[in-house]
Amino acid sequence: MANERLTENIVRDHFKSDPLFSSVKFEEQKSTNMRIAECLATASKSGKDRPGKPEFIITFPTQSSDYLIVIECKAKTDKHESANHDRAKDFAVDGVLHYAKFLSVEFNVVAIAVSGESSETIVVSNFLHKKGDEAATELPDKKLLGIYDYVKTFRNEQLNYNLKDVNIVEKAVKLNDDFHSCSISESMRNTLVSGILLALQDNIFCASYKEAASSKDLAEDVLIPAIRRVLSKAKVRKLEDMMGVYSKILDEPLVKDIQIKKKKKPILTVAFFKETIQYLEKQVFPLTKLEESGYDVLGRFYTEFVRYAASKQKQGLVLTPSHVTDLFCDLVELKVDDIVYDPCCGTGGFLIAAMKRMLQLAGNDDERKENIRKNQLLGVEVRPDMFTFACSNMMLRGDGKSNIDRGDCFDSETIKRIKKLKPTVAFLNPPYDQGTDVQLEFIEKALEAVASQNGRVAAIVQMSCGLKDDAATVAVRKRLLDKFTLRAVISMPNDLFYPVGVVTCIMVFDASRPNGDKKTWFGYLKDDGFVKRKNKGRIDFYSKWNYLKSTFLDSYINCDEVIGFSVKKSVQPADEWCAEAYMQTDYQKLSKDDFVDIMKRYAVFKVVGAIGGDEVTENNEDDAD
Repeated sequence: MANERLTENIVRDHFKSDPLFSSVKFEEQKSTNMRIAECLATASKSGKDRPGKPEFIITFPTQSSDYLIVIECKAKTDKHESANHDRAKDFAVDGVLHYAKFLSVEFNVVAIAVSGESSETIVVSNFLHKKGDEAATELPDKKLLGIYDYVKTFRNEQLNYNLKDVNIVEKAVKLNDDFHSCSISESMRNTLVSGILLALQDNIFCASYKEAASSKDLAEDVLIPAIRRVLSKAKVRKLEDMMGVYSKILDEPLVKDIQIKKKKKPILTVAFFKETIQYLEKQVFPLTKLEESGYDVLGRFYTEFVRYAASKQKQGLVLTPSHVTDLFCDLVELKVDDIVYDPCCGTGGFLIAAMKRMLQLAGNDDERKENIRKNQLLGVEVRPDMFTFACSNMMLRGDGKSNIDRGDCFDSETIKRIKKLKPTVAFLNPPYDQGTDVQLEFIEKALEAVASQNGRVAAIVQMSCGLKDDAATVAVRKRLLDKFTLRAVISMPNDLFYPVGVVTCIMVFDASRPNGDKKTWFGYLKDDGFVKRKNKGRIDFYSKWNYLKSTFLDSYINCDEVIGFSVKKSVQPADEWCAEAYMQTDYQKLSKDDFVDIMKRYAVFKVVGAIGGDEVTENNEDDAD
């Protein structure tokens, strides 16, 4: 006897095993979303004025999302589709198209029809019914796809970004909790994750790690050799330096001890080690392979792992959020033939963003894409662990690690090597524990590196780099203005680097000689639409960023002056380089919340002596809605 429950189990298991499953809402028969419930209120397949009840409904992690997936199942394959799609109650395709028509009043809908009682014999049809259209369009795929593949059919980059961002942060939180409960040091957590993700590219490792008898055997005889094979095959620079970082895994209690305590309960280290590898294999490694995702996976993991580290470490190294690394590409109007340099590349977030953008611009030109990966991405990183993460991160993203080197961007030999490669653009986020004058010197060295090409430089630095009036900081600002053109300074959100509390701005320079009459454009981008959510960090929960970015870039490119938003001003080295110093207030936009915020800042001033001081950290986090 036909059993539709078997079909439903196939679909349920397929989506539950997807690495993005934890970031979507998977509902059966009905939805808690009021908009969906209203659309289905009279959608019964029987034709009666009753609610429709699709087998499954999948929605996405923003309240304002206009996208969903609806699925209908039938046990028998001969009940898959009728000739005229007019028998919604009896056929899977007819039923799902029936529901999609009702839902398309409010949503863009992917409609999936599945028939059959075994995964080997099921028949699948996929459709896209766009919001407001009369009918659905059948997609060419005849199988169940992954969540990311279905999201791509919507052609909404922001939805892609939100889904990946929330998902990766959640997985980082989960792993961080596991590592913390097993007393794995903060400094080793990202090294362990990075090493395992590299090893998962090795077939021998994937086939053998489950067979290891002890964690010592697993690390010494399986993991470390696999990492070496992968790095050797990739012909990375400084192979032994990278292996030196990964070999420190062998010193961890996870490897040395037979048992460790997880939440005060003893567990075998080999069991925990294998569980961690399997989790990364199933839930994280596939995310690194999402087509042109341009996502700094290891950077997001690192950010989560250092949340509990000493405050000095957190303030010294703050990794740039991916929507900002993407914004940098717009600020310098990145072109397909640009050569991008990051003198303090960290985990490689800026280089990944630049690679993604240039690959998109290259279209279907495979030769040009290969050149981008091999010759148009330059990085320098002084810290051996960060250098290791950057190389492995770029490898996970499809190479691009060829010209990343471990070294000091102030070293004469490093400078000479970079200049020979003729970079045209530099992106950077200098270390914030180096002082304002040194942060500006990082910018100065980057400008000198691209000067021969009349290049562009964008840097995100502490706001104090534009405000402090001590002799050393003013002296560097003078050198910058004497030799180069300060195109723009942009004030960024106070909690941009949450959970690290640091107030920042973006400085954009042209490496050409300055025009004495040219004014600098000062922009106020304090609201990027992102909000803090528990266990998710700062996310674009309400999908505001695309609109805000578009509006901002329109003013930036045209150098428009908008009250309460932007202003043009000629500045000197001792002047304040920030929009707040010169911008007119738009009083119509002031609210009670603004008053409360100012009072809080005044209270901070009374305590630490500086309003919005760079060294104040935030540890509060809003609960999810």
